[in-house]
Amino acid sequence: MDELIPTKIAPPIWMGDQIRRDALLARLDEALARRLTLIHAPAGYGKTSLLAQWRARFDDDALLVAWLSLERDDSDPDRLAQYIALALSGVEPGEAVEEGDRIAAGVPSRAALSVIINRIAREKRPVVLILDDLHSAESAGVTDFLQSLIRHAPRNCHFIIASRDYPWLGQSVLAAEEQLLEFTSEDLKFSMSEAEAMLARPDGAQLGGDDVRSLIERTEGWPIALQLTFLSLKRGMDRRRFVDGFSGSSTELARYLSEQVLMSLPEDTQEVVIRTALLDRVTGEAVNLLCDRQDGWLMLERLEHQGVLLTPLSPEREAYRYHQLFAGYLRERLARRDATELRMLHRRLAEWFAGRGEAAEAVSHAIQADDDAMLAEIVETAGGWRLIPQGEQGLIERALAKLPAATVDARPLLVLARLYLDIKFGRMEAARAEYDQLVERAESADTPPDLLTEIRVVGDVLAEYENVPMTFEDLLGREALLRTLPADDHLALANVSESLGAKYYEGGWLERAMEPTLAARAHYQALGSPYSDMFTRFHEARIRYAQGRLKEAVAVLAVARVEIERNFGDRSDLAANCAAFEAELLYDLDRAGEAGALLEWALPHMEQFDGWVDVYAAAYFTAARAAASAGALDEARALLVRAGQVAGRRRLRQLELLAGVCELELLLLHDDGIEAAQALAERIGLDALADTMVEESPLYRPVAVAATLCRVRLALIEGRQDAALAELAAMERWAREHGAGRLLIELHLLQSYGCREAGDTARAQAYFDEAVGTAMFQDIVRPFIDAQRFVRHGLEEALAAAPRVDRFRAQFLRNLARALAGRRPVAAAPAPDCLSHAESAILLHLSQGYSNKEIARLIGMSPDTVKYRLKSVFRKIGVTKRRDAVRVSHERGLIAASDTVPAA
Repeated sequence: MDELIPTKIAPPIWMGDQIRRDALLARLDEALARRLTLIHAPAGYGKTSLLAQWRARFDDDALLVAWLSLERDDSDPDRLAQYIALALSGVEPGEAVEEGDRIAAGVPSRAALSVIINRIAREKRPVVLILDDLHSAESAGVTDFLQSLIRHAPRNCHFIIASRDYPWLGQSVLAAEEQLLEFTSEDLKFSMSEAEAMLARPDGAQLGGDDVRSLIERTEGWPIALQLTFLSLKRGMDRRRFVDGFSGSSTELARYLSEQVLMSLPEDTQEVVIRTALLDRVTGEAVNLLCDRQDGWLMLERLEHQGVLLTPLSPEREAYRYHQLFAGYLRERLARRDATELRMLHRRLAEWFAGRGEAAEAVSHAIQADDDAMLAEIVETAGGWRLIPQGEQGLIERALAKLPAATVDARPLLVLARLYLDIKFGRMEAARAEYDQLVERAESADTPPDLLTEIRVVGDVLAEYENVPMTFEDLLGREALLRTLPADDHLALANVSESLGAKYYEGGWLERAMEPTLAARAHYQALGSPYSDMFTRFHEARIRYAQGRLKEAVAVLAVARVEIERNFGDRSDLAANCAAFEAELLYDLDRAGEAGALLEWALPHMEQFDGWVDVYAAAYFTAARAAASAGALDEARALLVRAGQVAGRRRLRQLELLAGVCELELLLLHDDGIEAAQALAERIGLDALADTMVEESPLYRPVAVAATLCRVRLALIEGRQDAALAELAAMERWAREHGAGRLLIELHLLQSYGCREAGDTARAQAYFDEAVGTAMFQDIVRPFIDAQRFVRHGLEEALAAAPRVDRFRAQFLRNLARALAGRRPVAAAPAPDCLSHAESAILLHLSQGYSNKEIARLIGMSPDTVKYRLKSVFRKIGVTKRRDAVRVSHERGLIAASDTVPAA
């Protein structure tokens, strides 16, 4: 006993001021109801700190807590027994131990076990034996001794064991008897609040929430890494530079990783760890490949049990990963040790992944191997441009950035990948120029048919993004191309089918558009490409919306949104596209406030990514219509100017034409003056655009439809009912032939107005009833509200006949009447420089005594949006109360005195 080190029966004296881990401490209290508690985690997870905090919470009179810190020399079971007896003696380090509690050297293990058990049995208090760092003393003898002690100790004894390795102490039986409590590295990670508490201590640098969150993400909550972060900042290291550059190579952390983790392993195991750290996903096969072994899976199990910051990626342990800071440290260590060996290992991995068809991993390692020839071969073999629609755009960007231009030029599939990237980034002129050159070279050479097909498929994608018009015969030609493609070439089939569906939709052939759209989805699903699959859902929703099946379109996009948020994030480019289409549907449901909220973030986001005509039109024109309906025509015009700028930058002539027609539509619907609308109609060439409606394949069918509707509205306002009705009859025939149910609603409302103005009230009411019949079961409301100048009389007559119709129609009509009553044209005062037009409109309604909910209903915003904008108005004009806002606005001339009534 005299040879034992007495300080080992107490927590280390260097524990110091530790962050309290109250949640873990409360859970650790459950150890008093269990026979065995295991805390197993790699180095630096705060096992000793947690146990020291827990031990300090108890009064010795109520509980005997015996502590023993183990070392390598304690792997002899006789020596371990002596230390346990010393720990259980209840004396302070250095005090004398009673003779009955001593275990002399050389006593047989069975006798030593008996002494310990008898000592525990004499104890009236609960006994807790804490064995810290068991991994240091592990041996077959120690394991056998502890298993016997745990099995035979009295019921008042509880064991808490902390170890980097996973010990085998018969815990499976204890687990079955609910006598086992376990803590792993997942449990010991620092939470956000614990990290903030550590990094915000008075003697440390103050970090903001975003900085702490960034460090938590990079350290994965690893306590020692955060502790060393605190020490570095405490010593005066620049906060911004440190947070941005924090990695496993940070001096203190690198030293810790080297001393406490890597160097504690046998030399051959160190080499395995260093080499396999090159992988983000480590498997037994990869261990065998990199380390010339045959026992890769056994080695990974051993490393996991040894606590080497290696985590299984699934319960089945089909693959593992290293802690990212540890992996970063090991990679830098290998690079410094032997750069040639590093490149060799990456080359070996690149060839291995390429042979397994794992293109992303193969390309990544080929880049790091610094082997351009291998990289080009791998990218080309993997399909070149085909990787982009499969969600690997970033990978292709990295690969092409690494390769010399001459290497890319010599490989057509890489040229297609380069021009596909140009398409995705909106560099349409560069993409078109490169494509035309490639086609010229291919036609002048003996090009294989398969490559010609690849070139044509990418050309179709380019034409779609350029919004190149196509005739019906062109689309039949694409159908013929589909029949020539191999049945198992799902990517080519998906691209051609998707493009075909989109062009059929744009041309107005809605029924023909659905089949290739759904076929494209099936091919993308066969490829396992959820990214591209989402675009087919957008197309399907557009088709159903044009057919007047609004509820089905809403359901399709709702499913798409859930998938996008789960797989790509709620602020991804796909999420922005989905938001644009959802906003358009919400607007039709008369939920303009919700539509505006979606577009507030989606529109700026979309402008930074690639897009096509449909998505831009849905976003810009919905936002503009919502602004105009709120009385903010100037704001609407500004949005249309932005649409025109995007159209010019991306060479989207159809979007440019549609923006001009949309501006005219807003003037006709929301401005009582006719002169401005007539001038704009002449400026954009309205008649020429509308005249193309009669063609079987006009240049841009959506432009022809929108222009014809505007020409009809203009004719009705000018009193030319006969001309308007004739044009409407032709449009109605076209819409019925093409199944354009949503368009028919607008046509019937205008026909109803025209017939009424011409004195044919019976036909007028029949058309109005048909519009209601199409809209009511789909909850389509907005066409009636936006066209209120053409709708009011028809609605009044329909309401008068309401008692004679079914209750669903009557309820729909009453809802329409309430919606229109709340949207009496309001001439808002010109907005001062500090107020937007939407804010001015809200201020005017406020001055007329409306509540926030009433204002929201009047201008088509959500009550929360109105509340938010009112706060902005109050801040700008320097008031805090509604009455003061009305008074100050009147004094400054922001609203006319005749418009105001006492505010609520």
